[in-house]
Amino acid sequence: MRLFPVAIPVALALLAGCGGPPTDSWNGTVMADFFPSDGSRDAEYVNDDSTNVTWHMLTHEVQPVETASDTRVTYTLEYSKDDGTLLYAVKWSVRSNQPVRIEAYAEGTADFTVYDPPIDVVNADMVSGDAVTTTTGGTTFTGTYVGPEDCPVLWGGLSWTGCAHITIDDGDGDNTKGPLFAGDYWLVARYGEAWLQTTGFTQPWKLSDYNWDTGGGS
Repeated sequence: MRLFPVAIPVALALLAGCGGPPTDSWNGTVMADFFPSDGSRDAEYVNDDSTNVTWHMLTHEVQPVETASDTRVTYTLEYSKDDGTLLYAVKWSVRSNQPVRIEAYAEGTADFTVYDPPIDVVNADMVSGDAVTTTTGGTTFTGTYVGPEDCPVLWGGLSWTGCAHITIDDGDGDNTKGPLFAGDYWLVARYGEAWLQTTGFTQPWKLSDYNWDTGGGS
């Protein structure tokens, strides 16, 4: 299945023309660079456990994004099955030189649960092994920057190196229950999620198709 067969060359050209994801190992620690919020993004992922997980997962960035007075940008990502079933949605927020946060979460078509305080996923600057902990809504979350790792994907045959591997631990010791956003993420600078292995899955989802509309800017 190809979700965006026409848009792929356009997206590739945009990435190439705007600096795009890295092709060499990443040596920095600026975590906000790995959580983009510019433009409109849609992606398709295939699970490595293709025998038991026969459907594809789609992500969609809801427009418009929300910009606070302090320039923190909150963008909502919806995660769904390829038959249109909404799995969950997450409000991620990013501000330069500040922690990346999860502001709210909704499972299925339920209303958002707003976290007060929000979950600090990663600090502004981190080195491998650094972690940040947030207690909110009766749950203690720990976000850890595992370090740079390779994350080759099916989309365009790209073999990215130096992806930022982070984990979000919900503290229950069980990866089959809890918030569906908990788990592991492999992120590419400026793009975002190349792989993700979240609650309920034993193998990672890997990028297989992608569309990025910058709205005329790069």
